[in-house]
Amino acid sequence: MTRLAAALHEPYITPYAEERVELPLTFEHVAGAERLTYRDALPGEWMFGALWARCGTTRGGTILWSMVHTLRQRRCMIKGLCRVCGQSATDSETGRLWWVLSSMPPLDGVTPWPTVGPPTCRDHVTEALNACPHLRRRNRRKLFVCTVGGCMPIGVLANLYDHDDGRIIEVRHQIAIGLDETHLLPRALATQLIVSLRDIQPEAIAPDSPTDRETMPTLQAAIRNDRTDTSCDVQQEIAEGVAL
Repeated sequence: MTRLAAALHEPYITPYAEERVELPLTFEHVAGAERLTYRDALPGEWMFGALWARCGTTRGGTILWSMVHTLRQRRCMIKGLCRVCGQSATDSETGRLWWVLSSMPPLDGVTPWPTVGPPTCRDHVTEALNACPHLRRRNRRKLFVCTVGGCMPIGVLANLYDHDDGRIIEVRHQIAIGLDETHLLPRALATQLIVSLRDIQPEAIAPDSPTDRETMPTLQAAIRNDRTDTSCDVQQEIAEGVAL
């Protein structure tokens, strides 16, 4: 394997075109109330009070650089896994999670900070800064590398649905819904998990390596050629502290 091939990761949370699946949505009555479901739904397809978007789980094929794989994003958030490699983002020495944010949050140790962007392990911080489409939209000087003491789920990024004469209609696209908004969750199709970070501490990272400088332009060119982005703007708003 060449040094170039070894350096270009296909990020763990990035989906492939071949992982797209049909979503046979419908509504059902449960305990006297309506909720969104699939015609062939399984019990495990609900979490945090919402139905979750289906997607394939076989990595390979045409990578969709600017999109996010729903199930892998959720897994990263719950298990503290790196968005790039899918391994633990917990620092082995401190027990803290490494994270890259699009701007500096309050560092008072009290104010929570919501984000849909998963953790990034220490080994892949530089690659994420250079290659992540969402982070690259921001001024590099404003990006904030940190470790956090922990995080907790507070909401979902979702599409809202209704029905009319048997037709299922999307009425809101990619909105943030708090886990306490129980009047909205039954009509939501969740696509990403929102967590709140606590005990945020700034961290320093080493300068880009020669390998980074050599290979990142190739990866960035591939990302620029992908026009499938549908959620980065919403992610940016949440990452910058929009309250739910």
